[in-house]
Amino acid sequence: MTNVSVLPHEDQPPELGDGIALRRCARYAMRLLTMILGMTVVFTGVVLALGLLCQGRFLWLGPNAAFIGSRPEGSAGIVPFGGLPWPTRLSYAANFMMTQAPILFLLTDLRAFLRDLAAGTLFASGHASRLRRMAVWLLAYAIAPIIGQILVRSVGQGVDLAWFRTSSLHALVLAALLIVLAELIRVGQAIKDDRDGFV
Repeated sequence: MTNVSVLPHEDQPPELGDGIALRRCARYAMRLLTMILGMTVVFTGVVLALGLLCQGRFLWLGPNAAFIGSRPEGSAGIVPFGGLPWPTRLSYAANFMMTQAPILFLLTDLRAFLRDLAAGTLFASGHASRLRRMAVWLLAYAIAPIIGQILVRSVGQGVDLAWFRTSSLHALVLAALLIVLAELIRVGQAIKDDRDGFV
C-alpha cells in the first residue's frame, strides 16, 4: 500500500510505574537504619554501664572530648570519669542521655517512615506529622548540650564544659529542611485526596 504514511513518533516520557525502585531502596535503607539503631542502643548502654556501674573505668573526660578505652596520650587535662564525685558523674550521665535520647527517637521515626515507603505508601496521612516530629527531635538534640552544661555547671567540678557543638548547627539546618519536606508531603497528600475524590 503506497497510500500509507508514517506519522512522526513523539517520545513519551517514561511512566513512574508503581515505584518498585523506591520501595527497594527504602527497604534496604530501613535494614541499614535498623542496624544503626541497634548499634546506637548498644553504644548508649555500654557508655552508661562503664560510667555508672563499672566505677568509670575506661572512660576519660577532657576539656573538649570524652574518650573510651585506655588513657589517651598527649592530651592535657584528661581525668578519669571514675575520679569525679558521684553528683558530677550523674550530671554527665544525664547530659549524655539528653543527647542520645533524641537520636534514638529520631532513628525510630525515620525507620517507621522508611517502612511505609518500602510498603509503597508515599503520601500517607501520618507522614507529615512524623517528619515534623523528627524535626522536633533534631531541635531537642541541638539544645541538649546547652541544657546538659547548665546541669553539669550547677553540680560543679565539670571537666568538659563545651556548651555548643557544630553538630547542633547541623541539626538545626536538618530540622528546617524536614519542616519544609513535611509541608510538601502534606500538600501532596491533599492533592492526592482531591484527585481520589473525583468520580
